[in-house]
Amino acid sequence: MNGAKHRFALGLTCFFLIGITVVYPFLLYTPNAFVTRWREWYIETAMGTMTHQWLATWFIPENIINEVMTKRYLMNQKQEGIVSNWDGAWEENEEDTVETPKDKFYAMFSELDESEFERFLADNPEYLENGYDQINIDLIGEPSQTHYDTGLKTRQGDTVLAVNAEHGILIVEQTGEDTLGMEYAGKIALCKKPENIFVGTSEGLGDYGSFVSDMVRDYDAILGINASGFADFDGNGTGGTVYGFLKSRGEKYQDAVGDGWKIIGFDNEDHLQVGAFNDTSSLRDAVEFHPALIINGENLVAGTGLNEQQPRTAIGQAKDGTVIMMVVDGRQMHSFGISIERCGEIMEQYGAYQASMLDGGSSSVMVYRGREITSPTTLSQNEEGRYLPDAFLVK
Repeated sequence: MNGAKHRFALGLTCFFLIGITVVYPFLLYTPNAFVTRWREWYIETAMGTMTHQWLATWFIPENIINEVMTKRYLMNQKQEGIVSNWDGAWEENEEDTVETPKDKFYAMFSELDESEFERFLADNPEYLENGYDQINIDLIGEPSQTHYDTGLKTRQGDTVLAVNAEHGILIVEQTGEDTLGMEYAGKIALCKKPENIFVGTSEGLGDYGSFVSDMVRDYDAILGINASGFADFDGNGTGGTVYGFLKSRGEKYQDAVGDGWKIIGFDNEDHLQVGAFNDTSSLRDAVEFHPALIINGENLVAGTGLNEQQPRTAIGQAKDGTVIMMVVDGRQMHSFGISIERCGEIMEQYGAYQASMLDGGSSSVMVYRGREITSPTTLSQNEEGRYLPDAFLVK
């Protein structure tokens, strides 16, 4: 018996030594394209977190990490001094030029195929009992459910999960494969009434944060997504100390930090503005984060090669005023997360003229009608996500 234990220990030692002297150097330094892609993905994903960078720094030399992260530096360089500008870009709302409730409905929700949606209504007449302006469809299941078959798709090819005519909200499922063929899943809310979108703050702002669901309830909102980052001391922050600029309903709570971060918010004409602004007096509701995705129709993250997959939250606005709110789950079996570059592509598909990332990671969550419809990833596995300082809310 002792001989068997000795042979096992010897074999284990040899396996470990082979790993240290052969496999480990191969994984670090080989130019093999397949291994290189996985190595870069691993480094970018680890370094893209706030609390798990040690997964890279403990095992990988600094010069290799810096070489991979150069792509992020180049992306940030490209974004220096950018400022959104809506001059001449804003399009007239077609809803104002039509008369019947039905025509107004399809003008508002231009992403829907009218023939397909009419067939759906014929099969489900209960949704039309109160007229087109009161259509309220909610087919959203558990937060981690994916690959719905509702019989409805947008013109962009995404499955429709909810339509709320009164509040001007269309929610779709967003699924696909990102880096290295790994799947992602999340939700996009298309909000047709930008005048109803604002920044809500936690009840204990400055001391402690709130769940997004709490802020949705406190402000009597129908939908909300996380917004600002916050001071997170060793991963134990209370979520109440906002990081960066914050303005809610005309009241400024904190100045900008700058240093590559972008102010993101709505002005008094309900235009989404993104950039480093010296004068913020015209902004009614805004936060600060980075990077920008699209400024004045130009995709600033296309071709960056950044392929880290993380839970993400992003916001954008199309020329017709539609606000695009996107939350993608990550670090879970049903969704590994999504890259910044892919976020930019999705925003383009939905016509974003301005768009930016918001805080991501464990903060990413979307709440609709009082419940979480995405699946936050937290160490505590709390389905409500994390305590946060503020959120973009929709009345």
